[in-house]
Amino acid sequence: MTRLTIAEKIILHLSRYELFPDDEEFNISWDLTQDGIAASLRITRAHSSIELKKLREKGKVTERQTHIKSGGVKRKSYALTSIGMDEAKHLRAMAEKEGIDIMPMLDMKRCDPRTVLESAGEENRDAFGLACVLRRPVPRGDLPNTTKPVIPTDINGMTAMSDVVKRSVLSVAGKEEIRNWHSSAADYWLDNGNIQERLFHLVSAGRMNDACRMIVNEKERLLYNISDDLFLTLAKIDGIPERYVADVLPVIITVAIGCGDIETAGSLISVLKERDNELGLLYSADLEMRKGDHSKALDIVRSLGKSNRFEVRLRMAGAIGHLGNKNEAMDLLYAMKDEIVASGTVDGLDRVYIGMSDVSLISKDPDSSVRYLMKALGVTSDEGKKIIYALLSASYDAAGIKDKSEEYAAKAR
Repeated sequence: MTRLTIAEKIILHLSRYELFPDDEEFNISWDLTQDGIAASLRITRAHSSIELKKLREKGKVTERQTHIKSGGVKRKSYALTSIGMDEAKHLRAMAEKEGIDIMPMLDMKRCDPRTVLESAGEENRDAFGLACVLRRPVPRGDLPNTTKPVIPTDINGMTAMSDVVKRSVLSVAGKEEIRNWHSSAADYWLDNGNIQERLFHLVSAGRMNDACRMIVNEKERLLYNISDDLFLTLAKIDGIPERYVADVLPVIITVAIGCGDIETAGSLISVLKERDNELGLLYSADLEMRKGDHSKALDIVRSLGKSNRFEVRLRMAGAIGHLGNKNEAMDLLYAMKDEIVASGTVDGLDRVYIGMSDVSLISKDPDSSVRYLMKALGVTSDEGKKIIYALLSASYDAAGIKDKSEEYAAKAR
């Protein structure tokens, strides 16, 4: 019994699932459908169909129309008969007697990763590798065709590669081919619009020029979606090309501050100061604000002189507001608002309104905070709305309006 036939694999596969009463037709596992069996055993759907037909004719398998978990329609599912269960027991006993572990034959997670890669076949290796590096499920039809079903899918046709399998396969694949798989994944997300996933794969592929160019071009969208995952991706950038340093470093610093990594932010600010001291001081003020030292932050921005630069004045207003000088902070923000309106554009107006909201909330005036955020909502980008929804949730919560707080928290997700 050094090798199992496809029919024997199907019997053993089905034996891993509990028997359902004949009248049970809901919440049946997708793995018990023809497609699920084919995907689990890495055989073609046609091969699965032929073998199941033979097993039904021999009285070893039954076929029923059932509702599949997470599925909206009925599909045929399969289960062992008593004869089939007896054969499964016999096969397991034979395997145990011969000292054979049959689980790797049935479960990809239990296979040696080198065996998994080899069994995919050289012609399917890159498609399989691409599925391994992708972090999110994607429609199977979006990936390259394969000569056999080596990429598991779910009932909706989305890739369903186990994280265990992904990690084990990538642990034995070559560094260069992994970079190539990440490069293909980055190109996939370019066409499918997820900038954070594209950035992750560009960095993992070692395409630093492309990654930095993307950070510069997509700065606003990235900074409206700060997360630990984004920070980890940015932290992996190895050697920022010289022409991108002044633009990319501030983005990484902002994300580090947003994620609370004070040490990394401080180190990068020191590097930035060596290139542009004024810009470095600007982000030093952000860092001090994050640390809660608003007085020191104000001293830093004031050291920049009477600059009318938008970024300097915005930070100055924030620091003044946090120090309890609401009127002075609001006067500065209203002056900025009037200048933007007079210019005939709305560039930066959302950030000014958010600043007004922040000062209002600090001053224990959540109703005004909500009002300013609603104004910000009207002039911000689609990406900016998620941030404002989260701020609205906090403001409504401070106002004691729990249903509105929950409503906007849901919108922010």
